[in-house]
Amino acid sequence: MTVIENVIGRVAVLKGGKYSVEVDVITSSSFGRFASPIDENPSLYIAEAHRAVSEVDEIIGPELIGFDATEQELIDSYLWEIDGTENFGHIGANTALAVSIATAKAAASEKNLPLYSYLGGTFTTELPVPILELGRGEEFDYYVMVRDLMEITDVVDAFNSVLENVEGNTVEAYSKATEKATDELGLEVALGLVQKKELDIETVLSTVEDNNVAYIKPIGGEELFLELIAGTHGVFVDGEYLFREKDILDRRYYNALSIKPINLGTLTDLYNLINDAKSERIVPILSEARYESSDEALAHLAVGFRCPAMVLGKDSIARLNELIRIAEDLGERGRIITFEG
Repeated sequence: MTVIENVIGRVAVLKGGKYSVEVDVITSSSFGRFASPIDENPSLYIAEAHRAVSEVDEIIGPELIGFDATEQELIDSYLWEIDGTENFGHIGANTALAVSIATAKAAASEKNLPLYSYLGGTFTTELPVPILELGRGEEFDYYVMVRDLMEITDVVDAFNSVLENVEGNTVEAYSKATEKATDELGLEVALGLVQKKELDIETVLSTVEDNNVAYIKPIGGEELFLELIAGTHGVFVDGEYLFREKDILDRRYYNALSIKPINLGTLTDLYNLINDAKSERIVPILSEARYESSDEALAHLAVGFRCPAMVLGKDSIARLNELIRIAEDLGERGRIITFEG
């Protein structure tokens, strides 16, 4: 049976020494657990860890006992009802996300299915392209991706090759290193950029045009995004800044959107935003929060919700290894999602 019998909260330690909440959802014959990440600039309210545990143990848990864990939308909707605000200002988005994903894990466990298969169904066979962090600079953070990825481990080989060849901490240095990695590995290795401060439009455009850049997450106004879309080809322009600051979800401005589950609050909200992006012909990219636990669920969410790519930190070993396990589990049915700008 998937009827919820108990919900337990505890304090969890995240990378960087941050604290958040971990939740266990227990049914008569299954169990799910998730430790929620937190972010530097959250879109929703993040509850302090000890308060979050109290909310789970004293308010949320008793309310959810008796619910069927397979009723994900109903439970997620009820979390918003329990909270009573527009931004999880009472229970906290980290609390809601922990309960939501732990519930899905418990339901998947009851059906003896991996989480990705439970979320996506029988025809879930596609794997996302990992975009891995290489390093951090003053104006940009640097990432590596492989356009013609055949196996998940190809991006690890590219990551190692770029770091071995890079001479300096500039866009130009990393760009040259990706070109060397391309020659060494016989793969189409490219650079990803995450802008950290506003720059003039011409500087950003020339940076992308003059280097081996395949992905950029800019910071700036609508004009910058329009210029990037018009002036580049085969480059993913990530509109997370415009979406967060101005609620713009429009293919005219960008063709990709990085999405952090912590900024949505529940799995249902995450699923809906991913589908909204797809309906606009915008590529949804699942992204880690700044401070994560070692939980592997993000890989399952990316596969189950058919996100063509994932943005991962350089120390995201748990999620990268889980992608490899999922690929092994899928076997010959598994394939990398076509990731084209």
